[in-house]
Amino acid sequence: MNYAISYVSTVASGISENEIENLLKLTSSNNNQVKITGILLYSNGNFFQVLEGEKTMVTDLFEKIQQDKRHYNLIPIFKKEIEGQKFDTYENLFLSLDAAYNREELDYYKSHVEKLDPSIRNSVNYVLENFS
Repeated sequence: MNYAISYVSTVASGISENEIENLLKLTSSNNNQVKITGILLYSNGNFFQVLEGEKTMVTDLFEKIQQDKRHYNLIPIFKKEIEGQKFDTYENLFLSLDAAYNREELDYYKSHVEKLDPSIRNSVNYVLENFS
């Protein structure tokens, strides 16, 4: 049985967009290496993340994330056991007011959300819709 955790948080002041882009690249590389799948989105000073994989790995990673000083106001959306993994890989997206909004990219991530357990799907869709 796999485990999934999702949360939203606020980026700490003083973190540059360049630092956030570097964080997204590092996170993607590290999580794909250890077979943690999911998404990390950044938009307008906030993070939204879904992590899934082997329970111990996901919960250990989440403990580290909670201690990370680059964000605060971390609000868990769900923490639960899941059957299989709903995401193929771990990916991220930087949504910025200065960047061209790409609805197709967000729709791609939302298509993975449709695979989630119905009891949490609506909450995650609501966050995603209002996140960008």
